Amino acid sequence: MDPRAVLCLGEIVIDLIGEPAGPLESTVAFVPRVGGAPANVAVGLSRLGVPARFVGSVGDDEFAEVALRRMAREGVGLNGIIRERGAQTRCAIVVGPAGGRSFTFYGHPAADGLLTPEVATAPLGEDVDALYLGSLPLTVEPSRGALLAAARAASDRGIPVCFDPNPRGAWWGKGEPARAALIDIAQLATVIKLSVQDLVYLGWERAEVRALAPAARIVVFTDGARGCEWWVDEQCEIVPPLVVESRDEVGAGDAFMAALIARGVAAGFRFTRADVEFAAVAGALATTVTGAMDAMPTREAVASALGRARRGG
Repeated sequence: MDPRAVLCLGEIVIDLIGEPAGPLESTVAFVPRVGGAPANVAVGLSRLGVPARFVGSVGDDEFAEVALRRMAREGVGLNGIIRERGAQTRCAIVVGPAGGRSFTFYGHPAADGLLTPEVATAPLGEDVDALYLGSLPLTVEPSRGALLAAARAASDRGIPVCFDPNPRGAWWGKGEPARAALIDIAQLATVIKLSVQDLVYLGWERAEVRALAPAARIVVFTDGARGCEWWVDEQCEIVPPLVVESRDEVGAGDAFMAALIARGVAAGFRFTRADVEFAAVAGALATTVTGAMDAMPTREAVASALGRARRGG
């Protein structure tokens, strides 16, 4: 039997990061980096010492080979991978200034959109500590139904559901079904995190999110260099940011979620300020490295930075 693990479900993306940071017209090169929120979170968990498995659909192409080899080297379980003939592993053109990157997605058709409910729900056994969901597959069928089925099955079986809606450009024009699916998953979430920018994209207020997530044991709103606000029941606290020399914010939210889930697994998904501080430091450290998956910090790096912060160093 496989060891207990966190299941990360959704998309793998090849981020083509424009260099130097800035508008597209000033870009002189695109540097490929493996990304995609569930893939990043899986690697982030593994680096933090928490077993993780990835489930999703990828193309029958070289991008998929590169991504899967990388994740295997990071110790992520890949038995839930489906290769889709004729489909493409999703790519993202990432441009803009550091701290304000934008994403334009390509893939015709994108393989992650072909994920089926049968594939998504099959791994949800007794050896799953939690389920983390990506959001890009919510924009199309059959993957939208697959993620909804997985979230409902996990909730029914008492498996914590962890969700970062992370709306990107691929959401625009997708209409009410995508938005409704996002709300359906929020209502099942044990852990939910949104950035302040996510709230703007979605047109939501913070109080509205808390009402949309009645099962959540923690709700977090991150605000980059301004820190984060977190809610447990009706108690709210602010965690200030760790001051770092930031290079690229891509992947910071995924590092935060990986760290928060890791602490949740250790503590039965009952959270304290120390858990949020740990996650906030992980997110800050991720901004010091270019490339989302590359930026996922190790447990030792987070502990060291947290110790220095507490000593005032």
